[in-house]
Amino acid sequence: MKPPLGDWVGATTDKNTQVVNAITRTQEVALVTLGIEGIRERKTENGQFLFVSIPNSRAAFLRYSFDAKLGIDASEVTIDEQPDGSFLVSIPAFIVIGLNNQNIEVAAESTDVLSWTTPEIDKVAMVNDVFGDELQAEYLAKNEELLRDQARVFYTNIAASIDPDANLKFEFTPAAPPSK
Repeated sequence: MKPPLGDWVGATTDKNTQVVNAITRTQEVALVTLGIEGIRERKTENGQFLFVSIPNSRAAFLRYSFDAKLGIDASEVTIDEQPDGSFLVSIPAFIVIGLNNQNIEVAAESTDVLSWTTPEIDKVAMVNDVFGDELQAEYLAKNEELLRDQARVFYTNIAASIDPDANLKFEFTPAAPPSK
């Protein structure tokens, strides 16, 4: 029970309850890790008060860094022996496996004298933009050739450990367009 005086002096109570509902085994293979750092800026301008437009602005700067692990779902890789004795390795579309070492902070906020007339900047939306599907698809597209090379090296090394003379051919599934 909160003390009655707590509402007046600003007492805060936090509670977090968490339950792990499922554990899923995965066969994902991380082929590349990208170290990403950046600053995202969002501005709002021209607020309104009593239906009158008031020239002013509000800005927020979000500093972020994280490691994006790119790779494949290895359970979807197929290896088929060809009539000429070579092996065709079919690689599924590349995926973002996970984001590690996430560090996000508001670097700065800027307001004008009349900024109270402009809407607050949604910092949660800014964070979601940093980790959104569109940017993840961009990371995959920009690094596709590197991912292909790394997949070739990964599976060639596995095959060479079994048969040093194995001849591998690779087939890559095109990336799916980003969902909007």
